[in-house]
Amino acid sequence: MRIPELKIITEDPLQILESTKDILMKPRFVSIDKKSINKTANSILKRFQKGFSEQQLEMGTTGNMENDLQLVFLENSVNFCFWPDKGITKWEVEWPFGKTIGGWYGLVSCFKRALAKSVPILNVEYLSSLNIDDAKIFFRGINTVEIPLLKERIQNLRETGKILLENFDGKFINVLETSQFDAIKLVKLLQKNFPSFNDISSLDGKEVVFLKRAQICANDISYILKEKHKKIAGLEKLTAFADYKLPQILREFGVLRYNDALARAIDSLNKIPHDSREEIEIRAVTVWAVELLRQEIKIMSAGEIDNTLWFMSQEIQQSSKPYHRTRTIYY
Repeated sequence: MRIPELKIITEDPLQILESTKDILMKPRFVSIDKKSINKTANSILKRFQKGFSEQQLEMGTTGNMENDLQLVFLENSVNFCFWPDKGITKWEVEWPFGKTIGGWYGLVSCFKRALAKSVPILNVEYLSSLNIDDAKIFFRGINTVEIPLLKERIQNLRETGKILLENFDGKFINVLETSQFDAIKLVKLLQKNFPSFNDISSLDGKEVVFLKRAQICANDISYILKEKHKKIAGLEKLTAFADYKLPQILREFGVLRYNDALARAIDSLNKIPHDSREEIEIRAVTVWAVELLRQEIKIMSAGEIDNTLWFMSQEIQQSSKPYHRTRTIYY
């Protein structure tokens, strides 16, 4: 179902809603079933009101605010693409002993393990010269399974360490202070200063802005600050953090609909190329699906809806349809 009129009724300082709007108006592969919005909104609100545990949020482990901020930023610099190719064993980490986990939580475990073993993973001089042998040890999974896009993760950590060292005295807290603890300013700072966070595509000669990891970093930072009774302003101006789990669960709920060709490709676990029209449509329509849900729920921000949907996707993942497979550092 096409949406007859899309209204941007919130501030859009990152131009994400504006840059994705035309794609939803003239879809080729992905559309929104507006009839499913209300029912899905009710489910999201009920789940949100139950709350989330500290173990689910997994934000910060050092007990020191500056170090926790550094940690969360570095985690976000390599928070992307954990899925395996067809027929390949999934990357998982065992830490602590007896606990095996993959995806985002597996990544968090890599950092916890390194800190427990006194690896200077928060030190930008160490990061800026990170070698492949140390990186393989840091990201090591069980049964010698290598994390996807290992070389790209090494590059991101080196880049992050170098830029922090040269421009921010080696500390992410200085990035945050430069942003004046404002989410939008922080996202723009990350986009401008750290190339791996510059998540912008192009379609029909126009820029399409997503900034997934930069936005989710700002959102994650808010959890660290909240523990110290501090706030980051402007979170309500963020949009959805368009990845591969959100469209998966939105499709499960009937909010997103793929045309037959795209549905077959995704359900067959075929790769959807990064920056293809299909991939850009999936992400753009996801952003607007969350915006329409936000307009329905009203008391939740797009970021809160995004997080709730992500947790819901973890809880029903065994029964859900596949997510789209796109190899990229952006989500």
